[in-house]
Amino acid sequence: MGDRSKREVRKAEIGRKFEAAKSKERYDNVVRCRSCGETQHKVPIMVEMGRFVFCSECITAAYSVVEERKAGR
Repeated sequence: MGDRSKREVRKAEIGRKFEAAKSKERYDNVVRCRSCGETQHKVPIMVEMGRFVFCSECITAAYSVVEERKAGR
């Protein structure tokens, strides 16, 4: 026969872990920027292009690089 006190401790630990997991916020579909990997919850604007998603910060950075190259011609 098993030790009852160990079973009770394990049941209590499993119960605590289960309650902690239930209380956390869950995001089933997390959208991430294709370039930097930031989630939709950290960046205010996400833009979808084809099957890819980019954040507004990466689009702004890419735009500035293109403008610098045009000016350097």
